[in-house]
Amino acid sequence: MTKIHLEIVSCQQCPKMDERNPWSSDGWDRMVDWHCTAADKKIQGSVEWHEKKRIPIPDWCPLTCKECTNVKQSDDKK
Repeated sequence: MTKIHLEIVSCQQCPKMDERNPWSSDGWDRMVDWHCTAADKKIQGSVEWHEKKRIPIPDWCPLTCKECTNVKQSDDKK
């Protein structure tokens, strides 16, 4: 089995994120629900284009590498 380490800053970059329930009250806006297919949970509902950068990766993310997040930042700067 091959393990792949993927560094992301948003669930939108994750291959396990799915956009569901696209809807809008008018033809100009678009809102979608972000859904995690790995955990079968909703990440965020009614996400608009200007909110995408502000949605954090949830603490319950099943793909989070606990060992990787505990690495000191000083190790990254070497």
